[in-house]
Amino acid sequence: MKPTLEEGDSVVIETSKHFRAGDIVLANHPFKKSVKILKRIENITLDGSYFLVGDNKSESTDSRSFGSIPAKEIIGKAVCRLQ
Repeated sequence: MKPTLEEGDSVVIETSKHFRAGDIVLANHPFKKSVKILKRIENITLDGSYFLVGDNKSESTDSRSFGSIPAKEIIGKAVCRLQ
């Protein structure tokens, strides 16, 4: 999520089911069930799934490679970064 977040940054995640484009969310990786991903919602599809992208698009693995994420795989949204 560079440049918004750097490696080692901590964020507070609010569990919620109300998300919108631009939110940074924590989600289950679609292929690696033990891995969580932190990505920005680029858009919400007509079927209610989420197209997630990293802020550093040239080095990010995101919905451009694995497709949209179903709503049930979104854990919550980042509400603040801890200093």
